[in-house]
Amino acid sequence: MGQQISNHTQTVINKLPEKVAKHASLVQESGFLTYEEFLGRVAELNDVTAKLASGQDKHLLFEVQPGSDSSAFWKVVVRIICTKINKTSGIVEASRILNLYQFIQLYKDITSQAAGVLAQSGTSEEAAESLMSVSSCQASLWMGR
Repeated sequence: MGQQISNHTQTVINKLPEKVAKHASLVQESGFLTYEEFLGRVAELNDVTAKLASGQDKHLLFEVQPGSDSSAFWKVVVRIICTKINKTSGIVEASRILNLYQFIQLYKDITSQAAGVLAQSGTSEEAAESLMSVSSCQASLWMGR
């Protein structure tokens, strides 16, 4: 019975305009996300952005805002702090607080672009150069610079 509902939901989503389908997918994904998976994604995104930022002056760091995840309703109240740090000076250049929906959206964007760049690049040097441009683009878009 559950499989029929899932298949029907996917059929409906496939007929929606792209932006609405993306929104529905993100809402659905956030609904099924466990707390452990969420923490794993925060750690994974930190690893990916650290790789993307190698050789660059700036680095993105993600952390759960203390106390925002302690409620039984953590999916609604959790806040993720995204900080852009200058690696040479250690100064925080920008900071943004994301809700779960925004974090999942950013997670998907960065990980899919990083995977795409790695798949397209033949050598590790080419991959590193391409990843640096992806990191700069995402940092600029999300940090308002």
